[in-house]
Amino acid sequence: MAALGNALLAVGVLTAALTATALDRRTAALLGATGGTVGSFLAWLLAPQAWTGSWLLPWIAAGAGTVAVVAGWATARAYTGLTRSPREHEDDTTSITTLPG
Repeated sequence: MAALGNALLAVGVLTAALTATALDRRTAALLGATGGTVGSFLAWLLAPQAWTGSWLLPWIAAGAGTVAVVAGWATARAYTGLTRSPREHEDDTTSITTLPG
C-alpha cells in the first residue's frame, strides 16, 4: 500500500510542478496527471516487483510518462496546420467605411 501512495504522490507532485510552470494550467494539469499515471502504470506492468520495492522507480516512471505525453501533445499541436486548407486572404480594409462629410 505504501508503494501505491508513493506513486500517487509522485503523480501529484509532478502534475503540480508542471501546472505551476505552465501558461495553460488546465492543459498542463491534464497532461501531467495523464502522463504520470500512464507512465507509472506501465512501469508497474513491466516490472511489478521493482516498482513495489523501489521508492524511486515510480517517480522516474511518472516523470518519463509526463515528458512523453507533453512531447506527444507538442508534436500534435505543431503538425495540426499541415492538414488544414489554407485560409483565404482576409482584407481588413473592407470593414472601414467613410462617412460623407
